Amino acid sequence: MLAYKVKVALIKKVIIFLGNIMESDQNSPGKNIVIPLFPLPTTVFYPNTSLPLHIFEPRYRNMVADALNGKGEIGMILLKPGWESDYEGTPEIMTIGCLGKIKHHSELSEGKYNILLSGLYRFRILNEIKGKIYRQAQVELLKEINDKNLTSEPSPIKDQLIRIMRLYLKNLPEGTKIEQALDIKNCQNLAEFVDKLTHHFELPVNKMQEFLEQQDVQQRANSLYSLIEFKNQLIQISKNMKGREIDFSMN
Repeated sequence: MLAYKVKVALIKKVIIFLGNIMESDQNSPGKNIVIPLFPLPTTVFYPNTSLPLHIFEPRYRNMVADALNGKGEIGMILLKPGWESDYEGTPEIMTIGCLGKIKHHSELSEGKYNILLSGLYRFRILNEIKGKIYRQAQVELLKEINDKNLTSEPSPIKDQLIRIMRLYLKNLPEGTKIEQALDIKNCQNLAEFVDKLTHHFELPVNKMQEFLEQQDVQQRANSLYSLIEFKNQLIQISKNMKGREIDFSMN
């Protein structure tokens, strides 16, 4: 009897394990899937970050309702410059975006929603698909290149980024809160670490898109380091200028 119970327990574990594999494999990098698209003009979304959204347009209320009845996934994509002239139609969009999953939602009056998206994967649009009042596309989920497991491998670039980011945050009134929100100690891999830092670092939207499109994690890390270092240099120059007394009588 005991042996039978052990066998049954093992079989159940195997079934659960295989089910988890099949579920995760449905949206693993390299897979082609069809997702709804939510184009915005100034929002660039990253994996491993969160994005609160207020949904009020009819087409996107419909999109959220469909998503909630399905996998809860939405693809965030950036509108190209010049979108204003055709916003109600199909203005041009970038080809690289980020797939997110609705983690929390609340339905408001008139069918509006407040949702919280959790970033999953970068994606590349292969082709747009018609049939809905909102945009949707077949996309390829992109793999991270040169990623590192931070729990088992040393990462010099991670240590360098932490050091230089802390120097930058010291100059911000909310620096301590931002560092706590980053939760960098619990990052499992370098891609997650770099995406979280980039998300909290103030960059122009075109630069944010560049980071999203860069699949090489090491390149992203190096570029981010250079940008933060440059920002720190500007801050130091500004402090030095304020500390000098200028004698205008010499002009």
